[in-house]
Amino acid sequence: MNNLKSILFLSALISFRSFSQEDPETWTNITIGERIISPAYRITENPVIVDTIISSPTAQYPLLNRHLKTEIIVTEIEPSKIKIVEKLDKLYPGYVRLGIGNYASPLGEIYYNSMRNRRANYGVAIKHNSAFGNIKDYAPSTFDKTSGSVFGDFFTTNFRFQPELNYLNHGYHYYGIKDTANLIGKDSLYNRVQGIGGSFKFSNFSSRDSAKLMFSIYTRYNYFHDFQKETDTLGLNGKNNLFSIGTDMHYKFKKNIFAGTFDINYNQYNFNLEDTSFAVGFSEHEEMNWLIHFRPTITTYGRKWKVTYGVDLNIDTPADTSFKIIPVVEAKYSLFNDMFIPYVGVDGGVKQNTYYSLNRTNEFILNRLDLHNTRTIHAYGGIKGTLSKTISFNARFSYKNIDNLPLFVNDTLFSDKYRFGVIYNDANVISIDGSFSYQNAEKLKIDLIGEYNIYSSNIVGLLYENFWHLPTYVFTLRGNYNLFEKIYIKADFVLKGGRKNPAVIFDTATTESEMGIIADANLHVEYRYSKRLSAFLQFNNLAAQSYQRWYGYPVQGFQVLGGVTFGF
Repeated sequence: MNNLKSILFLSALISFRSFSQEDPETWTNITIGERIISPAYRITENPVIVDTIISSPTAQYPLLNRHLKTEIIVTEIEPSKIKIVEKLDKLYPGYVRLGIGNYASPLGEIYYNSMRNRRANYGVAIKHNSAFGNIKDYAPSTFDKTSGSVFGDFFTTNFRFQPELNYLNHGYHYYGIKDTANLIGKDSLYNRVQGIGGSFKFSNFSSRDSAKLMFSIYTRYNYFHDFQKETDTLGLNGKNNLFSIGTDMHYKFKKNIFAGTFDINYNQYNFNLEDTSFAVGFSEHEEMNWLIHFRPTITTYGRKWKVTYGVDLNIDTPADTSFKIIPVVEAKYSLFNDMFIPYVGVDGGVKQNTYYSLNRTNEFILNRLDLHNTRTIHAYGGIKGTLSKTISFNARFSYKNIDNLPLFVNDTLFSDKYRFGVIYNDANVISIDGSFSYQNAEKLKIDLIGEYNIYSSNIVGLLYENFWHLPTYVFTLRGNYNLFEKIYIKADFVLKGGRKNPAVIFDTATTESEMGIIADANLHVEYRYSKRLSAFLQFNNLAAQSYQRWYGYPVQGFQVLGGVTFGF
């Protein structure tokens, strides 16, 4: 093998030399080589197939026992406080309120009501208030007022019955005349009115089915008259009978509520003189008035809005025989989850003026009156809402068109300006009003209410140029406070201004038409010793302002009234 390598090396060397020389030389070398060949042998092993799948070994994990240290800790639980009370508070059927104040003013009230009963609730209430003191430099101003009512509320499975009887007895003086020398006797200029009436209402109810026709049928009757005791006038006696019957219905269908009101009102008014020597046409007067009223409406609502639309129909006969139609539309929309609710609407109606209603508004009126009903169309718009859980508000702008607005003017025919006649004026009233309320549960509540009115009339004449005794602006601040469920405090302050007096009509020498500003503040404090016994103090007209509610009629000065209440 080594010899073979040597031969190859020499051959290569000779070849290189021959290539690199221009004149190559020839070399010859002959050697004997030794070639070794390995001996052959036979393979004795047989061929086999080698399996290429390699099985995975099975892993085994031994179970390790780890012992952790555990500890049980018992946490103490604060015991619950359980107040054991009766299921329902004990009720007392009777309640008495007694008091006495300056101006020799006794006060008495008594209420008696049935105890808990699922089928019936009935009771009686009697109230009395009087004053035997007089206002300085004026005619006797004593008065007494007694009223009472008997009422009931009875239930069956599906129906409800509500009867009621009431009575009024009110004696007072026409004290709106100067008497610095105390020449007017205590029985002079005296009048007493009485009234008795009742009502009955029958209705159905349902606590399960809201899609059911709900209705109520009612009737009312009231008799009212006066006993004139004057000795220096004609001694007119007025009588008033008022009867009403009607029904209210409403039905809910899906997101619509169909409602309707229908009533018939009959008013009979007459007066006569005790002195029959006067002519019949002058000494007797009687008039009757029918007011038929129908008001159908439909209310449709969604998740954030509500719309009501309908009409108010009135037939007023016979004095003002007419068919009066007033549209009824109102729309509301909720913004920010009832935080702000803008609204707009048109509404109105006809009010039946009676001798009873006018006398209760101004008790010093004549009882020889002409009665006309008042029609009102009211357009309004505003926004209301809640700023928080404790604060709410309402702001509104409105316009009213009023026909036959009753106004009170001092009378010079049957009295020396200490009684009032009634005139009727047509009015256009622009109003801006609003309210702001704060309430912290039952602890504290405060209300601020304001109103500003602008009046105008198309009727020409001195008698109708002003809207006598009506204020241009009214501001009211009131509130109540509950201190530890023991001391209750209520206070209110009322500011009125812009009222006109009718003196310019019958006194040409008078140029002043303003009645002055009313600034009236009142305070009520009550201490509740227990659920059955309490004591109270009432302070009225804290500023002792001698303002006039009606022209020529000043109110009492500073008043204080104290007393106790007792449940039995």
